[in-house]
Amino acid sequence: MKSLRRVVLSTAAAALLFGAVTAEAQLSLQWMVPAAANVAGLNGTVWHTDLSLHNPQAHDLPVVIQFLPSGTDNRQAETLSLTLYPWETYNLWDVLGPSGFARGGTGAILVFADWSLACDPVEECDFLATSRTYTLDPRGGAGEFGQTIPGAGTWQGVDWGTLGYAAGILNDGERFRTNIGVASWTDGPTTVAVDVQNADGEIVDRVRLQLPPYGHIQRRLEAPVEGGALVFWIEDGPPDVLVFGYASVVDEITGDSSFQLAEPSVVGFAAGKTSAGRAARRPVPVAEPRRPDPGLGDRPTARPRG
Repeated sequence: MKSLRRVVLSTAAAALLFGAVTAEAQLSLQWMVPAAANVAGLNGTVWHTDLSLHNPQAHDLPVVIQFLPSGTDNRQAETLSLTLYPWETYNLWDVLGPSGFARGGTGAILVFADWSLACDPVEECDFLATSRTYTLDPRGGAGEFGQTIPGAGTWQGVDWGTLGYAAGILNDGERFRTNIGVASWTDGPTTVAVDVQNADGEIVDRVRLQLPPYGHIQRRLEAPVEGGALVFWIEDGPPDVLVFGYASVVDEITGDSSFQLAEPSVVGFAAGKTSAGRAARRPVPVAEPRRPDPGLGDRPTARPRG
């Protein structure tokens, strides 16, 4: 039987440890929201995504939002522009629905400060992007089940020099199912491999995901796993490849779900191997004709249901 070990850190040691962890926990001028939906799911669920943007600046901040539909070459992407007022939190309720892109379906969302801005220092363009994907209770009633899907900064992507790790995966075929997905911030076709490990570290399956440029893919995990792990890695792609892998564990009965972004690490690579995905990503998909700026009209105050 494995035993648990308790480790007590001194205050100074803990400060050093958590300082290292939070050094990258920062705002950014560009975000990838790796999964979004406006679609019917299994067992009576109907999924919607609310996108929330917060401007911490004392000045107006023009931002650009691009939808990257699943399974599509998105080198041209539908674009929505808006202006965040100082200290404003702007909510795009059901962002893929009628009040947003009016597209439905699934995919990923890129959000970035308008490239025409001259930000000096660059932090003057930093803001926050996060989202929540949810379903009404499929059993009826007024409740909802959902998961927070934060925006991911470039430092959270997986490239040629890193692996992406997710753990605690439940996919037993009865009570829990797991969906795995990848969003690409790459101007070229990319192949991402996912090693599925059981709790003892044995690889029980390997999944290969083919992504088109700036593509998104999500599929149900087939291998049964109880408390295992996923390891995302680049098998093929351009030199500047950057992808965001994730897992979503869903309760088969209620639709309650939890989201986990695959955490990048150099562990598993030879020392000194470089990573290409740490700086700002330019360019982004070419914008299709812009939709009217929703920031020019009245701000919505209530989130629609259903």
